[in-house]
Parts: sequence; C-alpha cells; structure tokens
Amino acid sequence: MTGRELLKQMAKQAKDRLQGRHMASTSKGNVTCIRNGENYIKTITIKNDIDKDMYTKVKDCIKSDAINPLNELIDFNYYKTLSNEQKERYFFKIADKYRQLRQIYENEKIKEVY
Repeated sequence: MTGRELLKQMAKQAKDRLQGRHMASTSKGNVTCIRNGENYIKTITIKNDIDKDMYTKVKDCIKSDAINPLNELIDFNYYKTLSNEQKERYFFKIADKYRQLRQIYENEKIKEVY
C-alpha cells in the first residue's frame, strides 16, 4: 500500500467516525459492547442450555407478570438439601441470573421496536 492509498484510507475512516458510521466492537465473556459513533449498545449472549431453559422461564414470568419471579426459578428439591449459607448463595446466584436474563429480554424487545 502506497503512502497516498494509506492516507486516503485513513481519511475515509476519519470521515466515517465523524458521520457516526464507525462501528467498533469489543467482547469479554458473554458480553459484547458495540460502539456506533457516540452510542453504545450492550448485548449479552446465552451460551449454554441451562441458561436457555432458564431464559424461557424468565420470559414466561415477565409475560405473566409474576409477583415473585425468583420463586418460579428456584428448584426447591435442590434448595431443601442445602445448608443456610448455601441457600443464600444459591438465591443470590439465581437473582443475578434473573437480572442478566431479564436484561437480554429487554434488549430483544428494544431491537424489535427499532
């Protein structure tokens, strides 16, 4: 690539950035952040089958306006076998998963609108 072609390419990239057509993407784990000009879009992907099953439960809870959605997600047969400390960890783990999966659902709803 000659100096002139390189300069031309850099000028085009700068113009795209100024006009907001520049897309930059960074990924870490299951979170992807896409930057389009000054706007950021955060997406979270579901990687395993357990999360996919839980995701369908979360969608059902949101659609049915469940009063206590965490109660719907907890496996009580497993929960009964845990000690008090393990029960707390399990509950907070389920709450964190619920929060993440609800965020994914809300992002999908936003994408449907646009």
